[in-house]
Formats: sequence, C-alpha cells, structure tokens
Amino acid sequence: MSPDLHEALDNWFVQEVLPLEPMLIGFLRHHCRETEDIVDLRQDVYVRVYEAAEAGLPDNTKAFVFAVARNLLIDRARHRQVA
Repeated sequence: MSPDLHEALDNWFVQEVLPLEPMLIGFLRHHCRETEDIVDLRQDVYVRVYEAAEAGLPDNTKAFVFAVARNLLIDRARHRQVA
C-alpha cells in the first residue's frame, strides 16, 4: 500500500469509523452474552473494516461497520456450535 493510500485510509478510519464506537459498543453489548469479549470483538471489527477498506472505501460507513460486526458475531456463534 502506498503511503498516500495508507494516510487516506487512516484519516477515513479516524473520521468515519471511530466516531461510531459508542454505538458499536452498545450493539455488541446487546448481542453478546460474554461481556468480557466486547473489547476483543470491537478490535476484530476494526481490523476487518480496515482490511476490507483497503480494497475500496464503502459508500455507507455506518452500515458497513455494523454489517461487519453482525457477521463477526454470526461467525463466532457458528464456531462455538462446532466446538
């Protein structure tokens, strides 16, 4: 990734994604039984959002972040069922 693209992505993340944190934490608290996992879940959401945005910024950041969060919760629930 070029330095300019990296800087633009960082700026987008700080301006568009991080302000959603209070809503994201609330969403995760509402949908996750294990409250001790919320910090880890939030971090996993941020990693997935950032990595996906490297391919192109989403048109609707809020919808994208919450779709990633929902999919992460679904993935974890499936994983627990298998284990």
